[in-house]
Amino acid sequence: MSNQSTTAISAGFSLNAGDYDKAVRYNIQGAKRLIDALPGPSYDNVLDVGCGTGFATMAFVNRFGTTDITGIDPAQGMLDGFRQKLVDHPELQVDLHVADVLSMPVKENHYDAVICSMAFHWFPFKADAAVAMARALKPGGHMAILCSGRGAEEEFRRVLTEIQPPVPQWVGTFDIVQRDIDEMEGYLEDAAGLEIIDIWMERRIRRVPVEEYLERMRVVASHLNAGYSPEELEELNAKVSAATQKAAGPRGFEYTFTKLNAIARKPDTARA
Repeated sequence: MSNQSTTAISAGFSLNAGDYDKAVRYNIQGAKRLIDALPGPSYDNVLDVGCGTGFATMAFVNRFGTTDITGIDPAQGMLDGFRQKLVDHPELQVDLHVADVLSMPVKENHYDAVICSMAFHWFPFKADAAVAMARALKPGGHMAILCSGRGAEEEFRRVLTEIQPPVPQWVGTFDIVQRDIDEMEGYLEDAAGLEIIDIWMERRIRRVPVEEYLERMRVVASHLNAGYSPEELEELNAKVSAATQKAAGPRGFEYTFTKLNAIARKPDTARA
């Protein structure tokens, strides 16, 4: 994925930021489970990379009571949504920055915790991203990541594959974003020099109305539509909707929801 595609991703998330939290309730629940799995008892500060609208940050605050927060996200619209939530939390000291993971304006060896919920899979250079996040951690600090796991939404991949003509930029995204446990171990241990505490995969079967499923796809993956004219996009969306309706059953569209979770620690004597 190029810098141009990174820009497209940011633009897509900014465009749909107002609908984001409503569309990704399962991600919000998953972020809470990830934060609940972090060792305690407390963290003085936290860096949220790809913080979006701040749902992982708020889960962290609710569990640990941390008030010193830094959020990084390349999508201005998502940060605007985060700021709206902060109006109700004047006790928090929050610095939000529009930035990519590889150009974060943050101090090295500074944060007790670095979290990244449902953003890591969009990073073009995942090993480099892990290194950048680890660099910000204090020795002894913890990193927690939630991202798309291998095998997620294979049912929708089949729907897209069967559409004629095929939609290669949509279908190819599955292999770009999804990762498995051994790959995450490589990013955290081999590239970033962290100690693995736990890595696990959550796999669930979801059944939702087709309209609800396609709305989530619109919100989280609209950047895949870059390059289509309005007429082409209208035709493509009609094909996708019809194919998804055809694949649905009496209980809605059934799909596999797979999330990869990882928690790691920076050694007290971290390598240079």
